[in-house]
This record gives sequence, structure tokens and C-alpha cells, in this order.
Amino acid sequence: MEYVYKDPPLPSLKRLRKLYRNNPKDSVLRVLEYETLAEKPLSGRVLDVGGGRKARYLKHLPDGLQVESVNIDPQIEPTWLIEPGAPFPMVDDSFDYVICLNTLEHIYDARGVVDEILRMLKPGGTAYVSVPFMFRIHAHPDDFFRGTSSWWKETFRRAGFSRLELQPLIWGRKTAAGLIGGYRGLMPASMNKLIAHLFDWAYAKLLIGREGNYSSARGQRICAVASGYFMAARK
Repeated sequence: MEYVYKDPPLPSLKRLRKLYRNNPKDSVLRVLEYETLAEKPLSGRVLDVGGGRKARYLKHLPDGLQVESVNIDPQIEPTWLIEPGAPFPMVDDSFDYVICLNTLEHIYDARGVVDEILRMLKPGGTAYVSVPFMFRIHAHPDDFFRGTSSWWKETFRRAGFSRLELQPLIWGRKTAAGLIGGYRGLMPASMNKLIAHLFDWAYAKLLIGREGNYSSARGQRICAVASGYFMAARK
């Protein structure tokens, strides 16, 4: 399997305004997911693993897609409602793309779902998968694990994907720490959240001193505390 590690972009004030303009109450993990997903091609028939008609992120998908979904939660109104651990009720090679956002950490046997995602994809199709890493436990209905980038690389390789591109989802260390702790402090959480974002922007501006991406040894150390990962896996 070809493996590509993609350096995430550095913080900027332009990005900060854009990220939260339409999502003022979302976490930094979610807005970074939406930003990254918007950069990816999506067309044709799409399977949303862990989604449904009431998924909040549907507004971030391009118009004209044929989106179908599979989930264990009836409240989100999926196309197919299944039992935990059950195989997907669709035939092989059915979808041009698969999306799976913040779902695999809630599944005990994540490898089994990765296998099903591969089975659902048409040859040459791509799955976009996002997962948390440095993120609090959030049971829905349960929360089982956090995989490192190496764990995901090996899991997708063993499943049989031909290519995996992995990008850490991170704004900076201060924001990542605040996300875990809920931005608590003497001031309101919303103000502490903004200060954390501005601190990470200033740190990147002063010590890295250029536009672009987190790279080199300093960038790798910052990405070691990423809030999550966004992966593009090709069949």
C-alpha cells in the first residue's frame, strides 16, 4: 500500500474567520474536518457510514450527490438501520465514495468496519475517514479507543487498500489542550477558546515564521498531539 503523510496547514487569521463563520459553536476538531472534507472531490453515489438524514455535516457536502447511509442509531434516520457488528446490507462495489466521520472510535471492531468500507467501494473508489485522537471520551452509545497514525496505516494496509493519505487535524498545541479540558478558566469558555486559537497563530507566526504547513521536526512534534486524523483511502 502506498502511504502519504500530509502536513496540515499552519494557523492563519483568514482561516480562523472562515472556519468559525458558519460554525461558531463547533469544536476545532469538527471545523477542521469540514475544512478538509471540502477540499476533497466527491461525486456520484456516496455511502455515509455512521450518518443519516439528520447528520449535521450534510450541509458541507456538494450538491447533487446521491447520499445513502448506514447506522445503528434510528434517531439520525439512516437509509439502512443495522445492528452493531452486522455486515452492511449492500452488494459489493456499490459506491463511488464512502464518508465516515467520527464513527470508528465508537465501534469495538473498527477493522471489521474498515473491511466493509473496502467491500462497498467500487474499484478505484475512495473513502474519507475522520477519527479523533487527542479528544475526550464521548460515548454514543460507547467510546472504545484512539488509534495512532501508525495504527491506522497498518489497519488500512491489512484491509487491502491500495493507497492511504493521512493528515493530522490540528490548529496548535494550545487549542488541542483546550479542547480536551473544555477551555475552562477564569474567563468564559468562548473567550478562552478564542485566546487559544490566537496563541497558536502567534506561536506559528513568530517561531515558524512563514505561511504553509506544519513540517520539519517542530511540525511533527506539534502534530503528535493532533485532535484527530483525516484519511483518504483508495481501493
